[in-house]
Amino acid sequence: MLPVLVDPRARNAVMVIAMAGVLSGCSGDDEDSCEIATGDISAVAQVVDSGWDVRATIDFEAGDRRGRNSPLRLCDTDRLTINGDMPDELDKADRVEYALSLPADGERSFVFQLDRTAEGDHITFEVDLPPAFLVTAPMDGAVIDFSQEQVLQWEPALEGGSMRVGLGEVVGGGECLVATTDGHTYEAAGGVTVEDKGQWTIPGGVVASESTEACTLTYTLSRVALAPYPEALDASGRVEARAERYVDVVVQP
Repeated sequence: MLPVLVDPRARNAVMVIAMAGVLSGCSGDDEDSCEIATGDISAVAQVVDSGWDVRATIDFEAGDRRGRNSPLRLCDTDRLTINGDMPDELDKADRVEYALSLPADGERSFVFQLDRTAEGDHITFEVDLPPAFLVTAPMDGAVIDFSQEQVLQWEPALEGGSMRVGLGEVVGGGECLVATTDGHTYEAAGGVTVEDKGQWTIPGGVVASESTEACTLTYTLSRVALAPYPEALDASGRVEARAERYVDVVVQP
């Protein structure tokens, strides 16, 4: 097969066009916010205290995000800050995420600010993390038997508050979790919401394992706080903060 020769002038022209697209930073296509009115942009802002660190993130979409996924990258004329700092821009599989990581013992209040110079819009919204807590039972790595009742304990409790209790399979830990009993569907999105009294008991037999081998599961306990969402944006987004703690347990067959 003969080699294909490319005119160097054509190759250089392509490179110039490509570089121009990169340097412009605002191509006006559906992947950025340049030509999108503020009221047609939705945002999901989340702050999560994992116990290891605090991570604040936000992503944007065009239109109602309950429909077709249309992630947006902010234009150069859009300036975003989180607590006064410019976040990192990260390309995820289904969104463009803007993120800021802070120490676990740092700020508990967060301010997201989006200034859209071209639109003349300045949007600010705030959210406070719920109080931190510590899971005292079960201990990480504990071996449990779901035929017996399981007691989850944490401290301090939060008077009048609620706690979400989730249970999921660790990647590579085996496929073993069965949790379909009403009121105990811990595997469902959001888990099961219980009163934040510092203790929750899972009765024996309502969760089971069908695996013939030991497998690892993760309890996720979450305090969730929702904050007012900016009226200037499309209403399909949300602003929330979570204090979460995770405990891995081993289930024997």
